[in-house]
Parts: sequence; C-alpha cells; structure tokens
Amino acid sequence: MKDGSTKVLPFEFRALEVCLESACRSLEEETVTLEKEAYPALDELTSKISTLNLERVRQIKSRLVAISGRVQKVRDELEHLLDDEMDMAEMYLTEKLAREDISETSSRVEVDDHDHDHDPSQLEEDMDEDYRSEPAGTASNGSFIGYKPNIEELEMLLEAYFVQIDGTLNKLSHLREYVDDTEDYINIMLDDKQNQLLQMGVMLSTATVVITAGVAVVGLFGMNIGISLYTPVGEEQTRAAHVKFWETTFGTIAGCTILYVIAMGWGKRSGLLQ
Repeated sequence: MKDGSTKVLPFEFRALEVCLESACRSLEEETVTLEKEAYPALDELTSKISTLNLERVRQIKSRLVAISGRVQKVRDELEHLLDDEMDMAEMYLTEKLAREDISETSSRVEVDDHDHDHDPSQLEEDMDEDYRSEPAGTASNGSFIGYKPNIEELEMLLEAYFVQIDGTLNKLSHLREYVDDTEDYINIMLDDKQNQLLQMGVMLSTATVVITAGVAVVGLFGMNIGISLYTPVGEEQTRAAHVKFWETTFGTIAGCTILYVIAMGWGKRSGLLQ
C-alpha cells in the first residue's frame, strides 16, 4: 500500500530488516571496539617488545580472525541472495499468501457456479476427473506458475546492508594488514638484534684469541728458566732489567691490541662485521 511516496514493506521484509540491522550493528560495534584496542597495542609493541605486549597482540589477532569470519559469512549470504533472483522471489511470503487466498476464492466461486448448472452426481464425477488429471503440486503452486514478483524492494534492502557489512569487512581487512605490517616490523627488529648479538659474539671471540696470545707470551717469560732479566747483579743491571720488563709488558699489550684492531678491520672489510 502506498501512502504518498512511502511504501510499507511486507511483514517478512520488516522482520528481515530488523535481523540484518541487529547483526550489522553488533558486528560494527565489535569491530570498533577491536580497533580501539588494537591500534594502541600494536603501536606500543613496536616501541617496546615485551611478553605482555606480545600476549595482548596475540589475543587481539585471535579476536580479529573470529570477527572477520562472522562478517565474511554474513557478506557471502547477502551476496548469494543478490545474485539469485529466484531466491529473492521466494522470499515474498505475504504476496504468495495473498495470491493463494485469491486463488482459493476464485476456485470456490467456480465450484459454486458449476454446482448451480449441474446436478450433484455429475458435479462429483467432474471433480474426481479433475483431481485425477491434475499434476502433482499444481493445486498448491499452480497459481504461481509464470508469476515473478517485483524484487526491486528486496534488492534495495539487501544492497543497503550489503554495503554496510562490506564496509565493516574493509575495516577488518585494514586492521589485519596493520597487524601483518607490525609483525613484519617486529621480525625485522628481532633479526637486527640477533645480528648485533652475533657480532658481539665474534668480537668477544676475537678478543679471547688475542688475549690468549698475550697469555702465551706471559707464560713464556714466566717459566722457571734462569735468565739475566731475573738475576740482576748491580744497580745498573737492576735498572736495565726493570726497563726490559716493562718494555716486554707494554710490547705484549701493544701487540695484542694491534692484533685485535687488525682482526676487527678484516672483519669489517669482509662484511662479517658492521
């Protein structure tokens, strides 16, 4: 029924609209809530990698997957209905019921007219013949053969909510991309930290080798062998022995330092160190 430019939707479409409105609103609210929690948590994770932040992001990702699945399912169902005009035509229940009532009324009128024109026995024989010759399913659906309702109203209703649920799905897709980008950034940071630790390990190993060389020199001079350096006779010889001792000590330290610098330089030139 039209009232001016406003057309009242059938009952089944009003019920469908209420269901779609409730589902879309619920999914939209969950998406907005998830966005408010996700973006700050992801930004905090990029600034500080910790077990607590990683656990929060893991929970957010689990919720994102669950909500995305529900939204995708609703979208697929709406898309399926919009692509199938027969399914949309089958949803016009009020119009079907009205046509059934009209068909039954017209059938009664025809039977009454036929009853007035023929005797009761002949009428009963004619009805039996009509029933036997009538194909299965024609009695209930015959009035709808070749009938196709105008599905424009239902199509506009479904398209409106399809656009709304598609927008919600786009928000979730953007959030998923942001999560994936954050994961890639975290992996890059962790790889960089690992490379730094490996470089530190190489530097410490090199220092250990150089110090070991110095210890070998110290051990060589510390063996219990009688040499003039440790058996001075006069004051001049004592002073000369101390000079030689310090020369040997500082020479060993300088040699170890030079070896370490050479090793580090070779590592940087070869690309092993940065």
